[in-house]
Amino acid sequence: VAGFVATHLATVTGYWYHGLALTSGKGLPDLGWPGFNGLLLVPTESGLAQFWTGAIFHFLTGMAFSLGFALLLFPLFPWKNTVGGNLLKALIFAWVLGTISAVWWVPQLFPAINAGFFSSHLGWKTVFGIYLWHTIYGVNLGALYSPLPPEGV
Repeated sequence: VAGFVATHLATVTGYWYHGLALTSGKGLPDLGWPGFNGLLLVPTESGLAQFWTGAIFHFLTGMAFSLGFALLLFPLFPWKNTVGGNLLKALIFAWVLGTISAVWWVPQLFPAINAGFFSSHLGWKTVFGIYLWHTIYGVNLGALYSPLPPEGV
């Protein structure tokens, strides 16, 4: 449940970025990951087919990463299972995913425009948006996935 909610909330906010005016009244670029993923996966299909294919892929990927975090990585982090510890674990995980996204995934989406190292050719607002998106995912994942510490600890 935490993975679904975290993925959904981060995805929705990616469509609202244009409303975040950071400089001279211009907002961040919207990051519609379902559409972007669909463009990569089925580039010759209609926009609607790209969106739904990308949305399915995006949510399944979000769930897989969330399960991997909860079942495999979460126990490896040294911090206690407290609200703060769980948020820190999820944020570190999310920022690693954000780095993978900026370095590899985003450049794969648009090879013709040469996104550059760390997606830097797309501008600082895009890179900031990638990390903002993953921070929103991490905050929700860490806040909602809060297992109790083992008994006796």
